[in-house]
Amino acid sequence: MNNMLACTSCGLEKTESIVHFGSYILRCAACGEAIVATSFMAMLDSDHECSAFVDPGPGNRPLPEALVARGQLRQIATAISAAASDGTLIRLIPEAKD
Repeated sequence: MNNMLACTSCGLEKTESIVHFGSYILRCAACGEAIVATSFMAMLDSDHECSAFVDPGPGNRPLPEALVARGQLRQIATAISAAASDGTLIRLIPEAKD
């Protein structure tokens, strides 16, 4: 990762992808500071495979039972949007490619 995405609060260069209401946010994995945000709608046309979980907080691994959906982002976007529509934070984790 380049240092342009380093957290301005703590300097860590590790981010997590979060969906909150209609926003897609990259946040610092250490302190939770939002680094950059855009509309979740801007991300919907993606074929990237990911898992979506109810967010356990910055730097914490989600529990399996917190799974919202898994698959191509364009296919699971409705489930993610529904889960995030009440303000629940949804963590997106990229799936490893074979």
